[in-house]
Amino acid sequence: MAMHVADGPFAGLERRLRERVEHALVRRTFDKGEHLYAAGNEYAGLFWLRSGVALAYNRRGDRYEFAVPLHWGLWGAPSIITRKHNSTLEARTRCVVDWLPPEATRALMEEAAFVRLVAKWTADDYAMLLDMLAVMSIGRSEDRLMGYLTRIHAFAVANPDAMAGAQSASGIAWPFTTVQLAAFLGLSRPHLSAILGRLNGDGRVRIADRLLFMPEAQWRQ
Repeated sequence: MAMHVADGPFAGLERRLRERVEHALVRRTFDKGEHLYAAGNEYAGLFWLRSGVALAYNRRGDRYEFAVPLHWGLWGAPSIITRKHNSTLEARTRCVVDWLPPEATRALMEEAAFVRLVAKWTADDYAMLLDMLAVMSIGRSEDRLMGYLTRIHAFAVANPDAMAGAQSASGIAWPFTTVQLAAFLGLSRPHLSAILGRLNGDGRVRIADRLLFMPEAQWRQ
């Protein structure tokens, strides 16, 4: 069945190319814990996250180099060039994606307009990665946590679809435990719990009922 892509990441393509994309896209579902793609594996296609929460990450041993929760977007573009994925994308809830298979992507790369679009997606991916790596280098734990949550929240709410299921206009799905968040940030669980307690008391952050809430004035900064 053809997918309608007029309002998605392929919207900038001319109609002829959009129709090729529509006919090539495949709707797929990934259960919690499944990998959409894994670091070191061959290029597996483009993944347009339509619902659910995924986690993009790299690990070195037991340590996360980066871990970025994602609520929407199109992922996998940098690996078109490298032919291998340099990070892992894992479903942390049940995720529904529209998948553009590798063979379809390679055929579309013969079109200059599609190449320009891939270049933009790749630049966006690397800009997000560099921003998150900068956050991870912040020395003060509370500032690192606030920088991390603020960026994740701001990106999530930039897409109206990411608000599905939220209890207020500032809540996003947050299927992560304190232990997992501590691992993402390189903090101990007791230390992170103490920081979250202070931030909750100050009204700056609240994590409850598998949702992350942040005051609107803060996440719009």
